[in-house]
Amino acid sequence: MLFTSYNFIAFLIVIFLLYYLVPKKFQWVLLLAGSYFFYACAGIHFLAYIFATTVTTWWAAKRMTAIQQEQAAYLKVHKAELDREQKKAYKAGMKKRTRHWMLACLLFNLGILAVIKYTDFMISNINSIFHTGFTFMNFALPMGISFYTFQSMGYLIDVYRAKYPCQDSLPKFALFVSFFPQLVQGPINRFADLQPQLTEGNDFSWDNIQHGFLRMLYGVLKKAMIADTLAPIVAKIYGGYTAYPGIICFLGAALYCIQLYCDFSGGIDLMMGISRLFGISMQENFCRPYFSVSLSDFWRRWHISLGEWMKDYLFYPLALSKPFG
Repeated sequence: MLFTSYNFIAFLIVIFLLYYLVPKKFQWVLLLAGSYFFYACAGIHFLAYIFATTVTTWWAAKRMTAIQQEQAAYLKVHKAELDREQKKAYKAGMKKRTRHWMLACLLFNLGILAVIKYTDFMISNINSIFHTGFTFMNFALPMGISFYTFQSMGYLIDVYRAKYPCQDSLPKFALFVSFFPQLVQGPINRFADLQPQLTEGNDFSWDNIQHGFLRMLYGVLKKAMIADTLAPIVAKIYGGYTAYPGIICFLGAALYCIQLYCDFSGGIDLMMGISRLFGISMQENFCRPYFSVSLSDFWRRWHISLGEWMKDYLFYPLALSKPFG
């Protein structure tokens, strides 16, 4: 279901009208049903992937929270009986149990992502290097699998770190994973920021409607009027660059930078605007990246949610981890 198609526009109008007609306590149910319907339109068999990630992450988080609560209750009762070393050993044992759940869930879900996205890439390289003839698997790529996988794994790691307890309701957690405006191009949202907005309900607000609609128009302007207009020009230059002088090739490269930015950020703006129609704010993903003063500044401004995810869940843990041996 393309965002510029009449089917999507009709879907959005129906969901929007029903959202403010149903009682606030049922708004999240409507969003969940609408999100799964939207995802099923991309291929009903893809529902198995997003449902597998949702269930395994929710269950692993439930088990980790149960272990953390068991530890807190045990130490409260036996605080006076245990010396410092015994407490330390007990906490280490419980931490190991929670780590096992986290690692198992991470390996399962990131493994699915890696197999689907990179199996054919690996086969291509093996065939090229070793002159073999392995057959490509040709896995169909589920919509938004990178975004909802990273978002779910961020939630899992936060629960492991005891930043907050798990979400007890599987359907409510399923909405956090599958909320349809974030599925195609992100951003990668944080549970503590997005979940309350999804499940607590929102009142009708002209301010949200105005800002949401203007953000959607801004996204359509960048994506449809700029990126899509530049796409055939860029493709023509890149497809026959040997026939053009250097200045035209340089122009093609510059236009490609504009096309890439407008296509990606325009899609994000469109989704942010749609989300705002429901009174839900998602994390900003761009901050004028072409005005960066350094590569590190560019990294912070381009795909902000992915950069922060990498920093919080990959780079910092690796930098602070103890060396092996």
